[in-house]
Amino acid sequence: MIVPIPDVHIGFGLAAAALAVPLILRRVPMNHFYGIRVRKAYTSDSNWYAINAFGGWLFLCFGVFLVACGFLGRPFAPEPGSPWAPVYLFVPLLALVPLMRYIRRYARQRPEA
Repeated sequence: MIVPIPDVHIGFGLAAAALAVPLILRRVPMNHFYGIRVRKAYTSDSNWYAINAFGGWLFLCFGVFLVACGFLGRPFAPEPGSPWAPVYLFVPLLALVPLMRYIRRYARQRPEA
């Protein structure tokens, strides 16, 4: 069974939002598996929680954006076998590029320790 592309956007958006909530609430201790893993985050607990909370808010917004793309873009979605399907699937993911730049910029502004 082929999943319609808007449903993929909705699913990934809900997953991104759900994974962002513990980061926002500062419930994720320093680790190497889950969280915003930039070098500056590992310099102190304070940096870890601040960078992850900031990144969590951005990922929550990204998740809401993907869900909106899924619902609002449903009438315009190409069929899964269409040559435009990969473009329609991956274009909303380009929003991750500025998101990661904002996180890195925020991390650079944090103190070393």
